[in-house]
Amino acid sequence: MQDKGVLEECVAMRIAKVTEAMQQCHELTPLLVKASSTIANALLNDGKILALGTGSSTALAQIFSAQLMNKFERDRPGLPVIALSADTVMMSSLDDQSTSGQYARQIKALGKAADCLMVVSGIETRRNVIQAINSAHELELPVIALTGCSNGEIGPLLNYMDIELRVDSDHPATVREQHLFLIHCLGELIDRQIFG
Repeated sequence: MQDKGVLEECVAMRIAKVTEAMQQCHELTPLLVKASSTIANALLNDGKILALGTGSSTALAQIFSAQLMNKFERDRPGLPVIALSADTVMMSSLDDQSTSGQYARQIKALGKAADCLMVVSGIETRRNVIQAINSAHELELPVIALTGCSNGEIGPLLNYMDIELRVDSDHPATVREQHLFLIHCLGELIDRQIFG
């Protein structure tokens, strides 16, 4: 068994990492407001949000989708959002064809000009995300990308319509914690812009 003091120090170090990352997130405020406006504008113009994540970030994309579809902190009408990874039968059938094109194929089939793509990619950039972003650009969809320090491949893919919310950490748990915080901020900001 580990010494109680060592374990408490471990918790204290974890809290320090999270606190530092939260303070750095403050610098993302202008981009966060811009991202929420991009999403709100898509929704107000009869568009929908297509959301995807990679690895454990898939769950975060689904949380974002659930908050838009159901509610964030108050009752209000559902907002049109599709979590591209939520349909396991669809993902399994697309797996048979090409794991790298599973999101791109859905974006091409479901996306339209008024829509927006939300990407949550924690630590590594996978080929399916790169193809998804390229497919979104083919349809002229703006991309909101939540990334971490290790996602160096996503930034160069983004264009003038897109917004990257990069968490300044390469620690996977810290990146996921901050992404969840940013998703909660987006939920509140989107609700305020659409419903007052």
